[in-house]
Amino acid sequence: MDVNELYKQDYDNLPPDEKAAWTYDSYQQTRLAIDKYFISYGLDIAMIIEMMERAKEYDIKYQTIIDIIDAKLLPPYSRELDNLQMMISILFDKVLRPLPPEFSIETKNRRVGYVGHY
Repeated sequence: MDVNELYKQDYDNLPPDEKAAWTYDSYQQTRLAIDKYFISYGLDIAMIIEMMERAKEYDIKYQTIIDIIDAKLLPPYSRELDNLQMMISILFDKVLRPLPPEFSIETKNRRVGYVGHY
């Protein structure tokens, strides 16, 4: 079975809610990118997955991507990796908190020289 047939089969087997979020072309391009750029599991992949964990609440496509990466790269369970991912998640909660009111829709397109910490 060639890669395109495998992608098509995987696309056809997606859960209905996930499949509805994708077109086959965008799914195929995402799979190609994952196969090309996600070679081995490391801190970079752990951070990307944690960001996707946050984003999947807003776009179900991220759940599909997480599942693909996990199937391809996820190492066997380790307590250290679990703790590391928890630390990354907490860090993202602290760093990527909602923007302050100054960045509402009316002002988001204006250039800001320095924001600083709140």
